[in-house]
Amino acid sequence: MKIASTILLLLIAFNSFAQSRNLKTKTSKDGESIVKYEVKKVDGGTHIYYVVERSMNVSLEELDNYFLNPANHKYFLENTPQSEEVQKLSDQEWINYYYFDAPWPMPDSDVVVKINRAKQENQLVFTASAIKNDYKQSDVERLTSYQFKYEFENMPNGTTKIRITADFISPGSAPKFLVNTWFPEGPAKIALKLGSKVQS
Repeated sequence: MKIASTILLLLIAFNSFAQSRNLKTKTSKDGESIVKYEVKKVDGGTHIYYVVERSMNVSLEELDNYFLNPANHKYFLENTPQSEEVQKLSDQEWINYYYFDAPWPMPDSDVVVKINRAKQENQLVFTASAIKNDYKQSDVERLTSYQFKYEFENMPNGTTKIRITADFISPGSAPKFLVNTWFPEGPAKIALKLGSKVQS
């Protein structure tokens, strides 16, 4: 009951947050992913928010086993050559490190996140949020505003819906029009890669 209540509160918070945004909606070229997004210039960077949804023929158990290995995250997150566990806090929570090799003109960056796992019969949710941590300090900028939420839900037709919600501020001053060219295919590829890697 406690896990179900936590998931419900997270869904309400994310949905109410999304409703206050001026989101654009696009469909991926293959017609399988729906992407809603907003890009804003802010002091010192670019605020990117998006939600991508796609259904695939994978099980919650397969997704759970795959996602629980932090090293796997670099295979579906774009431009992420490093993904590793910093500290395991419990079976439901751990700290992870990501290094981002960003394409020009965005600078490279990294982030330390706390990942929480919540599971019930037909739904699995992982939430990754930036925390302050001095792990692997380097000469790149460390992200402090970074939250990704991965929701996996069994569907009546036997598929699993993959829903990824991202809310982060990327460093650098890339032109807004250039960042917008990443949508919808960028988030769509992340969702597709996640499901495809699990299948393989």
